[in-house]
Amino acid sequence: MKILFFDYWLKGIANFNRLMPELRRQCPDAEVKMLHVGSWKEPQEAVVNEHERFISYDISYYKTWSLYKVLKKERPDVLIMLNIYYLCDKALIVFCKRLGIKTVYLAHGKFSTIADDGLNHFLKQDLKKNFISKIRRDTINTLLNYFLSTWLSHRPIRFVTSMVAMVHDPASMTLNSMYTDELDTDLKLVYYESDKQVLIEKRKFPDKHIYVVGNPELDSFVNTPLIPRLDFLSRIGLSDKPYLLYLDDGYVQARLMDKETWHIHLSEIAEIVKKADMQFVIKLHPRTPLSEHVQFFSKEHIIPFGKEVDFKSLIAHSETVTSFVSTTISFALLLGKRVISPRWGSTSTVGRPYPESVIHYSEDPEDFAEWLVNKKPCNTSGDYVEKNLGLLDGKAIPRIINRILNV
Repeated sequence: MKILFFDYWLKGIANFNRLMPELRRQCPDAEVKMLHVGSWKEPQEAVVNEHERFISYDISYYKTWSLYKVLKKERPDVLIMLNIYYLCDKALIVFCKRLGIKTVYLAHGKFSTIADDGLNHFLKQDLKKNFISKIRRDTINTLLNYFLSTWLSHRPIRFVTSMVAMVHDPASMTLNSMYTDELDTDLKLVYYESDKQVLIEKRKFPDKHIYVVGNPELDSFVNTPLIPRLDFLSRIGLSDKPYLLYLDDGYVQARLMDKETWHIHLSEIAEIVKKADMQFVIKLHPRTPLSEHVQFFSKEHIIPFGKEVDFKSLIAHSETVTSFVSTTISFALLLGKRVISPRWGSTSTVGRPYPESVIHYSEDPEDFAEWLVNKKPCNTSGDYVEKNLGLLDGKAIPRIINRILNV
């Protein structure tokens, strides 16, 4: 059996790495490769990279922009993809259908949708203001592949209607993309029952071939032992003072917020934290480059950490957690942490994916400060974790591999 992983870059490689031990156990002879298009966005240090028992190839290795040509050359039995939203996802699925390749969508977090008109308006305005800057190599190559997919399926009019929709309602072509046969993978593996309902009820996917497998990240998270507090603080260079932990949503890199707006927002929180005599710690999203923000963090006394830190201990030993909509809020709730989510200024239009009985949404800095300093309890819904964070039996990965091998 030949399996091809696909992602837009290598920053999400952990989603595939963690599958490999179980995949090798269940199917030791499987040929496994990964394809990514990282060079469409930025120069790559290496075109070919070795990972946990498989090798990844940037598309430049094949000397083509055409994903169809790559798939035709590789001819995998199964393509596993981490997204089921975008034009490039649609092109891949169409190409695979034409070539007789099975497709599996593997969730890599809790589903996000853009539920409010405010953020829709922001995306429209951003497209108008920055139209020229969006004509980049990755955009051009995506459009070329999508046009090719519509041409090969004898429906080029879809390209035209999609371009019109992109201008009038950008969210409808991204996080709010509705069901079409172009997004109909052979399997859809999601973390939670709530994600299945998002697909069916909000995005109008048929209720078939959608399976709740649990969250493999939560499996390993639950089983990872905590590092004792003082030992942990010493290892990462924090003082004994309490700290507010901000779980970065990756909004800037996802182009849902510009860097300057994000910095203004973090400055406001940093001022609140300073007055509370606390430390301000940020766990960066995998796609957020530290180099772009390091001077700002230093100026505002924000202490950043990347993937090198022990994530479970970082959350467990925090005083309070804050974030906009990051799926990693689930980890904080699993540990019973207080979560305060800002909803003022630039974040006032952001949706509220968690119930107000579970996390607190602050609509102004004064309210945020009051909740932070007075340590008001937020997580008052005792059964939320059990009902909404899926299966916590440590068997998500075996379920995923079993589904993939029997697609």
